[in-house]
Amino acid sequence: MLHKKINAFVTAVVFMALSSTSMMSTAELDVAVSGGGERTEAKRISAIITAIDYEGRDVTLEGPLGNKVTLNAGAEVERLQEFAVGDLVVATYVQSLSGELREPTEEELLIPWVEIDAAAIADETMEPGVGVGQAIKAVCTIEGMNRATRTVTVLDPEGDYHVIGDVDPEKMAGVTLGQTIILTYTRAMALSLEKHSES
Repeated sequence: MLHKKINAFVTAVVFMALSSTSMMSTAELDVAVSGGGERTEAKRISAIITAIDYEGRDVTLEGPLGNKVTLNAGAEVERLQEFAVGDLVVATYVQSLSGELREPTEEELLIPWVEIDAAAIADETMEPGVGVGQAIKAVCTIEGMNRATRTVTVLDPEGDYHVIGDVDPEKMAGVTLGQTIILTYTRAMALSLEKHSES
């Protein structure tokens, strides 16, 4: 059963972790907090921009191991037009997700992408303005698995990639590329995007 509630406490923990790493340059931040079947992740990664949509503010990044993720640049990211495909950048982003590894239902096959008002499904105890926004339930496919880094990469119907971290390698046994996973997630939101300093 997919859990759709967004936990304000989890969100606060993640943002506290982010603020504590504000002085980091290329060091990688990887925080995952799970609760109620939902995982909230905050990451700071070095990657190359492989695609950028200035109007929609979507940026697709590819990490050194070939893992891809598509971020939506939040209001905190200024002068997006100064970034281009091929730039090496350091990005900090946060996302929440939960998933089921199973075949989609007939209804899900007909409508593989459903937008959900996160505010409508949020915990009623949540503080105003915390963790609300667009959530999506989508029929996705598994595009990559890495037991060494404990990550699984999935592709949604819109062509965006999502990286699920801290996956028990034993759970990857018997799972094949192209297999379906039903994912409920908030869009990965870029909190910062900086050009990589060579110095």
